[in-house]
Amino acid sequence: MSRRDSAHPRAERAEGRPAAEAAPEPSLWRHGDFRRYWGGQAVTVAGFGITTIGISVIAVVDLHASTMHVALIAVAGKLPALLLSLHAGVLADRYRKRPIIITCDVLCALTLSSIPLAQFVGQVTLGQLYAVAFLVSAFQVVGSNASISYLPTLLREKQLKEGNAKLGATNSLADLAGNNLGGLLVTVLGAARAIAMDALSYLVCAFCLLTIRHREPEPAPRPAGSGQWTEIREGLDYTLQTPVVRSIVLSNATTSFALAASSALWSLYLLRELSWSPTALGIVMGAGGVGGLLGALLWRRWERRWGAGPVMLTALAINPLAQIPLVLVGPGTAGQAVIGTCLLIQTGAAVAHGGLQRSVRQELCPAHLQGRAQATGAWLASGLRPVAAFLAGVLGTLVGLRSALGVITFLLCAPLVILWRSPVRGLHPSTVPAFGTEPAPAGAGSSSSAP
Repeated sequence: MSRRDSAHPRAERAEGRPAAEAAPEPSLWRHGDFRRYWGGQAVTVAGFGITTIGISVIAVVDLHASTMHVALIAVAGKLPALLLSLHAGVLADRYRKRPIIITCDVLCALTLSSIPLAQFVGQVTLGQLYAVAFLVSAFQVVGSNASISYLPTLLREKQLKEGNAKLGATNSLADLAGNNLGGLLVTVLGAARAIAMDALSYLVCAFCLLTIRHREPEPAPRPAGSGQWTEIREGLDYTLQTPVVRSIVLSNATTSFALAASSALWSLYLLRELSWSPTALGIVMGAGGVGGLLGALLWRRWERRWGAGPVMLTALAINPLAQIPLVLVGPGTAGQAVIGTCLLIQTGAAVAHGGLQRSVRQELCPAHLQGRAQATGAWLASGLRPVAAFLAGVLGTLVGLRSALGVITFLLCAPLVILWRSPVRGLHPSTVPAFGTEPAPAGAGSSSSAP
């Protein structure tokens, strides 16, 4: 796909002329380069599920970490998003994105390999877990931003929703496999050896990306005298001055804060207070993968019928409702079944919301800002995650894990309020915005300007 091919229909729409009728786009399963990109992402997601369980087991079971130590591991893993996201966006807009992704994959593999190596020669320490969590997250921040903003250069605009839906479905299936496989591998091989499988998955992803034949367009030249902070400000200005994008990103930021606080305590709560085994934890976490698969398969159909706004609002309303049973059930298989079912529903809603909001933002964003717009959204959504994890640790220490998770569940209502009071509520099937434009407010006539 040439740059001219992908830009032509966008240019026509931006100038106010309807794009010419075209034949239906062929399925992306026939798009060889997308299949390679898709395969690499799926393998990495599956591997990530193994490491999530593996690090939790090393910290809680092997090293007998306290609530605060577990929370600090979560802080270390979330801090790079605050420190590096905006700079990662500039990097993705200045240079070709594929080499950035490949480099970060290789660095993640090398960093994760240090855990089985340390286990072989001695013992993994809490300090090493802090360092690995921080470094892997740092490489993921840079690589993930480049990866997401790479997709619009690989696909046509009309293919973006299909591409995001397919990636969401496959990633959910890979997440399911990774979590179930993670629990099994940790039980059979031990946590450190299981993490070696995740290191291998990053190398497989790097190889898949190396085989992509599509020549990525050269980034747009930077204006003379343009510095990094000037470019960062352009991404911030676009995100905060575009009403639909701003409201989506602020809602995402609130959701991210609450879920970061929850995830800092979740595994500890299940493993220690509810006495779950690593295998049970992996199986129940795998239920989220099933829900994510269903959400990814269905959200395009829901969006065509009801529109992006109602689908996103419904997904956010489900989030706190599905979290409530987590703080009510007790130990045993019945509680595991209830939490697994709720996690299935919650993850399905989250994946549907995530794929849809990402597609809307990609369609609205000009090509030269894709990296910075994605990075700004990630920074605003992720920047407070370390604070959330730290506060969760403090709250869990002071009032107990169950009470702390109850407070976090209540906080998950805030994103729904933010999105309900925004122009996103007016995104119905008849008000889908054209590339580079904002939709009219709900109830406005077709000639009304965006707010």
